Amino acid sequence: MKQLTSITIILILLIAASCGGGTGDTGGSRKKAGHVPDTGYTGIKNYIRENVKVKEVEFRNGIKEGMTRTFYKGGVVEQEIPYVADKKNGEARWYYPDSKLFRVTPYVNDTIHGSQIQYYKSGRVKAKLDYKDGKRLPGLEEYTMNGEKVTDYPEIRYRVNDRYAERGLYKIFIEMDNMAENVKYYRGDLVNGLVDLDSLAPLLQTATTGYLDLQKTQGHSADSVVVVAAYLTGYGNRLYYRLAIPLPYKDLN
Repeated sequence: MKQLTSITIILILLIAASCGGGTGDTGGSRKKAGHVPDTGYTGIKNYIRENVKVKEVEFRNGIKEGMTRTFYKGGVVEQEIPYVADKKNGEARWYYPDSKLFRVTPYVNDTIHGSQIQYYKSGRVKAKLDYKDGKRLPGLEEYTMNGEKVTDYPEIRYRVNDRYAERGLYKIFIEMDNMAENVKYYRGDLVNGLVDLDSLAPLLQTATTGYLDLQKTQGHSADSVVVVAAYLTGYGNRLYYRLAIPLPYKDLN
């Protein structure tokens, strides 16, 4: 009889445990409250190379959240990039080796968006380049160390060799008026006023001149051809030119 009573008690306890008890179901209540489990590392990770810290990254639950920094060999911060949900968001900053600010670049979800500003060590603005959704606006502003705005950029021009009558060929040569060599030439147009290099086709070119060989093509009709030139300035930035060249023959391609 005592053995039967013991078995009965054990069964009752097992049934009670399986029901969970009124206050024992804390896991379910946490889920309803929006609890987010810690699925990865939270904190700052330091990256060491040859006994020197070269990088530190802030993580939250295993993803980048906060500031990521890289360092020069002497320990001075080289760059600071803010992350939100594992993507660059906010103003990323680059520094000279003496800690002076070199450049500020705005990011939205890993994409440059806004005005990138470059600085001299004196703190004066060196250049301003505008971006929209990761693509450059063609123009830029540059300044000398004395704060004067740079305006002496070359002009773009073209010349032609018309051999349409004899060969159905119309050759166009594109160059800068100062015969600059630090230029890349493309066929194509801006996209919504922005430079999209993926939509442009590089032209064959010499050191100073890009050229187009347009051929008489049946079924083709165009009033003009558009060329984009990317001029590398003396301050290390690209200034983009758009040149629409009228065509005297409408069947060239």
